[in-house]
Amino acid sequence: MKAFKDYKESCIITHIGEHECSYQGQISVLENYRVIIEIMDVSREVSIRIRELEDAIISLKTDNSQVTARRFMFREMKGKQTEKDFKCCYFKVTVEAFDVCWGVENCANSIEEFVFDSFSCSITEGTELIGLTPYEEIDSLKFYDAKMSLDIKAKVKELHSKSGFSFCAFHDVNRRNSEIRFGIKSQIQYQSKEKIGIDTIKENLYNMILFLEILSGELVTTTQVILFKDDKRFDYLGNCNFPKDNLIVFNRKGYDSRSFVRESLFKVSDFATFLDVAVNKFYSLINIKRMAFDSYKQVLLDDDVGISTTNKFLKVMQIIEGMERNNVSDEEQEKFDKRKEEILCKLNSQEDREFIKKYCTNNGDNFSKCIQKITKRAIMSLSGLSNNEFRECHTHTLLSNIKNDRDVYTHASHTKNPILSMDEIYWVIVCYKVFFRVEVLLELGIDIRLIRERFTRDRYFVGSYKNLFNLKIKQGDDFGTGEYDRVMRGFD
Repeated sequence: MKAFKDYKESCIITHIGEHECSYQGQISVLENYRVIIEIMDVSREVSIRIRELEDAIISLKTDNSQVTARRFMFREMKGKQTEKDFKCCYFKVTVEAFDVCWGVENCANSIEEFVFDSFSCSITEGTELIGLTPYEEIDSLKFYDAKMSLDIKAKVKELHSKSGFSFCAFHDVNRRNSEIRFGIKSQIQYQSKEKIGIDTIKENLYNMILFLEILSGELVTTTQVILFKDDKRFDYLGNCNFPKDNLIVFNRKGYDSRSFVRESLFKVSDFATFLDVAVNKFYSLINIKRMAFDSYKQVLLDDDVGISTTNKFLKVMQIIEGMERNNVSDEEQEKFDKRKEEILCKLNSQEDREFIKKYCTNNGDNFSKCIQKITKRAIMSLSGLSNNEFRECHTHTLLSNIKNDRDVYTHASHTKNPILSMDEIYWVIVCYKVFFRVEVLLELGIDIRLIRERFTRDRYFVGSYKNLFNLKIKQGDDFGTGEYDRVMRGFD
C-alpha cells in the first residue's frame, strides 16, 4: 500500500457504468488511502448519471496501468462557465471510490465480472503473528570466530486450513552496499473453490484480522492486499485506511527485550495441529457473540490512540455482557411464562396485572451474573484455583463496585456516584480485556499452560491483575512457548 501513498496521476476515463467514454481525469490517493477520481468536462446529463450511480464500475487508464473502481460517493460537481453567456455547459465531477484495483488490464467491465479467484495479503507484524521461521536454529557464537563457514539452512514453512487460508514464511536475502541481510517475509493467502466477490473478500479479511487481534491483543491491519483473477494480479485499495506496520507492544520503551515480548504474543502456529477446528469454532463464536467482538475492536482502537476513559470502560462492560449473556432457551422461557401466569391469576387488580405483563420479562442473565461468570472462569484458569479457593478471593465487593460504576456512567445517574478511581478503571480495562481473550482462546482449544506462559510475559496485565485481585498467574508448568520463539530468541 505504501507505493500508493500520495499517488496522483492523470488518466483517461474509459467506462462509466455500462457506457464507454473518453474523458480526461485525475486519480489520486489521499493520506488515509481514500481514492479520489476527478472526471473533467462532462455534460450535465452525464454528471447527473454519475451522481445516481450506486453499485457500478468506473474504468480508467493511466500511463502505466489500468484501474477499475467500484462503489462511489459523489463528492463534488463544479461548473465551467462559457465566456459568452456565462452558462455552465460542462462540469468537473469528483467521486470517492471505495473498492479500487490496479493492474495491467481492467479486472472487470461490469459489476457481475468484479469477482476473483483468490487473494493474498501482508499484515501488521505478520512474521511475529504467524509464528513460522524458514531458518533452523542459528549458533550466533560462530559469528565471532575469525574464520567463519556460513551455512544457513532455510526452507519455506506453511500452514494450511480447509477454510481456504494459508499462512507462510520464507527467507528474504538483501544485498546492499557491503552488507548481506537475511530476513523473513510472511504472507497470508486465501484460495476459493469458486469465484468470490469483493464483499466476500472483505468479510474474510475482517474475520482473519479479528482472529489475529485476539492473538495479539492489539489492533492489526492489512498492509497490502493483492487480488488474483485468471492468472492476473491486481493491487487492491479499499480494505484499510490506516495501515499499521508495527505492534505497539514492541515499541514500548522498557527494559524487556524483543525476545521476551515476542513470547507474550499468541501465534497462528500455536494452532498448527488443530487449525481447521479452531477456525470453525472462531467463525461460530463470531456469529453468536458479535456484539462482544465488535466492542473488543473498539477497545483496541482506543488502545491504539492511547486513551483510557470511562467510555472505554463501558465498551469493556459491553464485551463482558456480549460474551456471557446467553439466549433464553425455550424450556426456560416456558417455565418463566408458566410462573408469570400463576402470579397474574393471584392478582385482583387489573392495574397490577397490566404492570406485570408490561414490565416482568425474561431477559436472561443480568450483568451481575455475566461479570461473575467471566471473572470466575478467567481467575480459576489463570491462577489455577479451585472453587473453594476462588470463594476466598472475596471478589464480591470489587464486582459490585464495577457494576455500580457501569450503571452510573451508562445512565448518568444523579443518585449514585462512581466508586472506582481512574487507576482502578484502567486495571479493570486491562484485566477484562485479557479475560475475554482467555475465554476465546480456551474455546478455540489453546492449552491453558500456554495461555499462562504467554500472559506471564505481559507486564501490563500481570501488574493490573495483582493490583485489582491481589493474584498471580500460576507458574511452574515448565511449558515452552513453541519452536518459533526458541529459534528467534536473541533476535532483538
